[in-house]
Amino acid sequence: MASPFLDNLKNAVEKGEFNSEAAKKIIEIDKLADDKAKEIKEQVFIEKHVHDRLEELGANVSDEEAAAIDAQYEEKMAAIKKEDEENKKRADLINLIDKQVSTLIEIEDLVRADVADMMSFVEELEDKFAKEFEAEDPIYGNLHLKIEQIKSKYNSIINN
Repeated sequence: MASPFLDNLKNAVEKGEFNSEAAKKIIEIDKLADDKAKEIKEQVFIEKHVHDRLEELGANVSDEEAAAIDAQYEEKMAAIKKEDEENKKRADLINLIDKQVSTLIEIEDLVRADVADMMSFVEELEDKFAKEFEAEDPIYGNLHLKIEQIKSKYNSIINN
């Protein structure tokens, strides 16, 4: 499909005889042109096949009817495309929300683990200073008060 010059240039680049960004771009453009030509040939083939099949079936469609059918087809395709875009936006939003929920669950699990660690430390302190707390030694009053505050505040989190 390409000119002899482009073919020779392409062959030279492929063999490593000529290495230029411009040559690579030319090859890329040549490939795109070949791909587009192939698409056009396929489209023409399909249109011819449909036309031939309609003639075989004896379906006579005027140019006006064909234009109307084509317009309806284009409208339906535009509606489908719009619906697809809306569905994609909705799916993207759902994915974003799912990621946010997942992040919240991870944070919640980390917080629960930290609270569990803190409650374990509170139990260790209660065991370590049980005699002093029972004796109501004033030196340990602030520690005992803080332990009781933490237990009352965080026990419900651990138990849920």
